[in-house]
Amino acid sequence: MRRRAIALLLTGLFFLICLDASGKFLGAQGVPVAASTWSRYTGHLLLVLLICWPRERLAVFRAQHPRLQWARGVMMVVVTLFYFAALTLLPFAEATALFFLTPLITTSLAAWWLDERPGRWTWTAVVAGFVGVLIVMRPGSDLPLVGVLLVFAAALCNASYQTMTRASSAQGRSERVSVQLLYSGLVGAIVMTLAAPLWFDLAWIRAMSPLTWLVLVLTGVLGAAGHWLLIRAYALVPANVVMPWAYLQLVFSIVLGSLVFGTFPDAMSLVGMAVIGLAPQLTRLDHRGSARPG
Repeated sequence: MRRRAIALLLTGLFFLICLDASGKFLGAQGVPVAASTWSRYTGHLLLVLLICWPRERLAVFRAQHPRLQWARGVMMVVVTLFYFAALTLLPFAEATALFFLTPLITTSLAAWWLDERPGRWTWTAVVAGFVGVLIVMRPGSDLPLVGVLLVFAAALCNASYQTMTRASSAQGRSERVSVQLLYSGLVGAIVMTLAAPLWFDLAWIRAMSPLTWLVLVLTGVLGAAGHWLLIRAYALVPANVVMPWAYLQLVFSIVLGSLVFGTFPDAMSLVGMAVIGLAPQLTRLDHRGSARPG
């Protein structure tokens, strides 16, 4: 069971890092960030409907807490817009590393919004993560400030989304997986379709190559499949069993960045990325301490 959960998690993370790489590739091909975002959520919605409609029909739209689903869906759209925009400006691996601040920001927000009390190792992890960011952003790294700020904005919105999800779970607001997956695509598809007059233009559509079209279509498939696999992994075993493996996504980003975009972090950036990736592992020391008999 543990091995299966880890395999599902790593496959899901690989799909999601491929989704991020697709966003960067599409931006380099002149596709607007908003168009990539529309394709990501519309494709996600269609795939979930294709799988769930035969079994659930209209029940898949019946959320127990629709306002919460809409709020979370809107936040997801904002995260994607910010992060895809950042990927057009930053090297792929460095952007991925900076986005890994999400769990550390989530810890800080949970202490504020949910009145949680993180232990000293958790706060040490937060400080260490930001030290890693400073190493990656050090003078001479040539990372554009706008790109870095966009990643921070995406990580902050993603942390807000995750904190909101944790708050709703704490209040006993359970929701079926199919409903959560559906609304993740539905809200984004509606929002970006309504915004189409702002980004739709025949000029860049005519200039798209067959490969660009293929990547654009695959964004929705990669997003839906990746999230579904993560949900399946977390359903099989406790989160703390698989979470240590999640940071292999940084390795995936380095490999994809090198193979697809021809970029590779320098030695100091690799050190900073390692610090960012390993910092959340320190939070496990607090969990171990709380699990010991008093």
